[in-house]
Amino acid sequence: MHPRIVRHLISPLLERLLRRRTFAYARECDAAQWHAPGQLRTLQRGKLRSLLILAQSNCPWYRNLFAELGLEAASDDPFAMLEALPCIDKDTIRSNQRDMTNASVDGGPIPFNTGGSTGEPLSFMVDRRRIAYDKAARIMTHAWFGVQHGDREVYLWGSPLEIRGQDRCKRMRDRMTNELLLAAFRLNPETMSHYHRQIDAFDPASIFGYPSSLTRFAEFCIQSNKPYHARNLRAVFVTGEVVDVRQRRTLSDYFGVPIVNGYGSRDGGFIAHECPAGSMHVMDQNVIVEILDETGYAVAQGKSGEIVLTHLDAFALPLIRYRTGDMATQTTGRCECGRGLSLIGPIDGRRGDHLVGADGTLTHPLAAIYVMRELDGVKQFQIHQNCDRSIDVQVVDDGMGHRMNCERIVSHLRRRLGPLPVNVRSVKDIAVAGSGKYRHVVSEAAGLFDMVGSV
Repeated sequence: MHPRIVRHLISPLLERLLRRRTFAYARECDAAQWHAPGQLRTLQRGKLRSLLILAQSNCPWYRNLFAELGLEAASDDPFAMLEALPCIDKDTIRSNQRDMTNASVDGGPIPFNTGGSTGEPLSFMVDRRRIAYDKAARIMTHAWFGVQHGDREVYLWGSPLEIRGQDRCKRMRDRMTNELLLAAFRLNPETMSHYHRQIDAFDPASIFGYPSSLTRFAEFCIQSNKPYHARNLRAVFVTGEVVDVRQRRTLSDYFGVPIVNGYGSRDGGFIAHECPAGSMHVMDQNVIVEILDETGYAVAQGKSGEIVLTHLDAFALPLIRYRTGDMATQTTGRCECGRGLSLIGPIDGRRGDHLVGADGTLTHPLAAIYVMRELDGVKQFQIHQNCDRSIDVQVVDDGMGHRMNCERIVSHLRRRLGPLPVNVRSVKDIAVAGSGKYRHVVSEAAGLFDMVGSV
C-alpha cells in the first residue's frame, strides 16, 4: 500500500473506528517537544492535576490513600502532592486492581498484560486515551529519523500476544498498514534465511525489534554472506532490552542506518526515546519520570536509581509513582537537538540471554519466560542454561501445586527447546543482579553457538 494512502486515509479511519484521537495527540506531542522546559513543566502540572482529581473521584484506593495523607487533589499543588505519595509497584496493583481502576473511563477499561520480561507478569487496565498518546509519541519519535507513519516497517518481535493473534483479519490489517511481523522466538539458520528474503522483498523504511534478536539475525547474515540492500531503510529501532556497544556496532555495520534506542513497557507505556543527537529524551508531554534511590528520594546527578513513572494519560488505572524495576542514571541539561524534553541517562535493566535448543536453534528468552508466566503460584523464577545446554530452573512459589508446576515446566521447556535435561527446584529466594533486578534467563550456551549452523 502506498504510504500516503496509509498515512492520510487508512490509519486515520482505523483510529476513528477505534474512537482514538491518536493523530490529534500526535500533533500536540509534535508541537510540545519544542517547548522550553518551563512550558513543559506547566503542561505537566495541568495534566497531573487532572489525573490526581480523576484518581480521587473515581478510584476508591486512591481516594482512601489521599484521605489518609490529608491530600486534596483539587486544591493542593500537584507536584507537592505527587512527592508526598508513596510509590506503588506490581504487587500493589495485583492486590488492589479493582479499587485502583476507573470503571467510568471513556470507552471502558481495556484488559492488558505485561510480557513478563522481569519474571513478574502483570494484568492491568488501559484506556483509549493512554493507547492513543503512547502511539502518538511513537509517531513523533519515528519522524525524528525521517520515518513517517504509514511507511513500511518490519517487526522482529516475540510477544505471543501478537504472534498468536496473527489471524487472517490481523494479517490483512498489517498489509493495509504496511507492517510485517516476524517471530523472534526461534532464530535458526533456515528461519533467518527466510526472514532475510522477506525483509529484502518488503523493503521497509524502518525495522523494529529486540536488539539481541536483531543482532543475531545480522550476525547470521554477515557470516552467511547475505547482504542487506538498504534501498529505503532509514532507521533500526531497538527496544525491550538494554542495547550494548557491540550490538550497535554490528547492527550499524550490517544495516548501514542509525540504530535508535527506545525505552518503554506494556505497563509503563512509551517512556523515552533516543534523538538523532544521541540523547535519551523523556516523553514529558505524557509522563513524569523520577529517578529514586532505595529510600524513595531523588538520586544526585550522575547517580543510578530506579525509574519511577507517573503516566499522565493513564485514566483507566492511574499509574502514579509506579516503580518500573528498571535502573537509570540521573541526567540534567539540554540536548543540542533543541528539544525541550528532559533527558534520562543510560538504562540498565531487562537484559536476557538467548537459549540454545537441542538442535542448535536459538530461542529468545521471552519464549521461556512466557512458559513461566502461565503457571499459577509462581512468584519469581530464574532459568539457567549451562554450557552443555542442560537447564536449571529455580522457582519461588506459593507452596501449592509444586509437583504439577515442575512437570509442566519440564514439559513446556522441552516442547520449545527439544529433549534437553531440565532440573526444577523450589527455593526461598533468588539473588538479585548488581543492577537491583532479578536476571531471569541466564545462558552460558548461547556464547558457544555458531550463527551459520548448529554447534
